[in-house]
Amino acid sequence: MPATPATPATARTGSPVRIRALAALGAVLADTLIWIVASTALDVDLRVPEGPGSTSTSELALPAVVISVAVVSLVAWGLLAALERLNRRARALWTAAAAGVLVLSLFAPLFSAGLTAGSRITLVCLHLAVGAILIPAYRR
Repeated sequence: MPATPATPATARTGSPVRIRALAALGAVLADTLIWIVASTALDVDLRVPEGPGSTSTSELALPAVVISVAVVSLVAWGLLAALERLNRRARALWTAAAAGVLVLSLFAPLFSAGLTAGSRITLVCLHLAVGAILIPAYRR
């Protein structure tokens, strides 16, 4: 009995909802791993600025990382879904917006006063990991 051929689109890539859900989960897991390695294995005292222009810092706890990455992932997904309903060039527009947000998000860890080098490097890695996972996966 011959095998029935699978549709190429579903056989290779899966649905956009599944891909985007896995990407969101992957971003959360990647940042969780970065946080764990930095705080436990490398003994980095992870801190973030208390606000824009502030020289005082507060501890960056793992639940804050998990929640913020999950929220950012879902907001990005929601924006892309809305754009896809309204515009033919949704993915291009969304990619430009996502890249812009990623660049802007790097300003705080790079230029805030009161952060140690370990905190700066870890925060940059956290931001870049989310962008590196979500942007290409959401575009698919």
